[in-house]
Amino acid sequence: MHYLWVHIPKGDNEMSRRSLSFRLLLLIAVLSIVALSGCGGTTTETTVATTQATTTTEAMTTTTEAMTTTTEAMTTTTAAMVDEYQVLADYLAGRLADWAPTISADALYENLTDGDTSNDPLIISVRAPDIYAVGHIQGAVNIPWREIANPDNLAKLPMDRQIVVYCYTGHTGQVAATLLMSFGYDVTNLKFGMMGWSDDPDVVGTTPFTAAPGYPTETEAHELTGSYDPPVLDTGESEGAAIAIARAQQFLADWSPTISAEALYENLTDGDTSNDPFIISVRAPDIYAVGHIQGAVDIPWKSIADTSLLAGIPSDQPIVDYCYTGHTGQVGAVILKLLGYDVQNMKFGMMGWSDDLDVVGTTPFSAAAGYPTETEAHTLP
Repeated sequence: MHYLWVHIPKGDNEMSRRSLSFRLLLLIAVLSIVALSGCGGTTTETTVATTQATTTTEAMTTTTEAMTTTTEAMTTTTAAMVDEYQVLADYLAGRLADWAPTISADALYENLTDGDTSNDPLIISVRAPDIYAVGHIQGAVNIPWREIANPDNLAKLPMDRQIVVYCYTGHTGQVAATLLMSFGYDVTNLKFGMMGWSDDPDVVGTTPFTAAPGYPTETEAHELTGSYDPPVLDTGESEGAAIAIARAQQFLADWSPTISAEALYENLTDGDTSNDPFIISVRAPDIYAVGHIQGAVDIPWKSIADTSLLAGIPSDQPIVDYCYTGHTGQVGAVILKLLGYDVQNMKFGMMGWSDDLDVVGTTPFSAAAGYPTETEAHTLP
């Protein structure tokens, strides 16, 4: 604080005192104006600074939003650049190369009764719960095949232990095994399912294979001549196993994985070629040459995910594939279904079509081994 000292001379001169008082008031007024001007300047500067700060904040917010938008756009672009079909096909081709898709009832029984429990596989019945309750292989847990890709079930399955799955006749067991293989598990399927294990009709739970109807075959070879655009997959995943899981979850609920020989023959002989499926034999070329279903092309099952061959398969037409007994045909059908094709496997393969053993190319199913089953239920940990 500053103090103003004003000297007032002594005397009785009234004019002098009045003049001095006037000067004093004038000085006070000037000082007040200066003070007010100073306050006014501070307010203006504060307002300008505040406005500038607000503008800077808004600019920073806009920049941050722009960066977020750019990041989201880059993520979207990266996802769009992933060719899921190609990624999945390459991944499946690698998985198929060394896979053994089936195990015989004799081999499984020998494993389970060798006195060494350390090498026992985890056994999964993929049959209906009520059929599982009638009887199942000792120690087996129950996961119906349509639920095999359920995240809760997958989380409980070991990645470091072999899994053996089985069904009724080998087909839906092969669906489940092929899917688990594509998810990254060490798995195989019991050949012929419970039909090959038990001779108890109630435990088998379905009509076993008896004999082929004896439909005709041909030896004329057919080549892949077309060039088709592949199906478009859009799961949002970028890794092979993740795409396979997402695809399985998309189609398992409604897919019919097999067609009977009778239904296929009726289709092919109904006089309407417009509804004929594209037929693929997934057998060895030398066996294909001995005899195949009329019009069938040949793609061995281990090559079914080869994109150079897939280019010759229509993505807008129903497909039926087949093998020897139904198992590797089911592998082929699952692979094609994962890749987005409309496909079914012919049940029991050539064994269910032809009664010519040379054309069948393998020993057909004859009878069950008659191994024991149990009714005690088991659950995954």
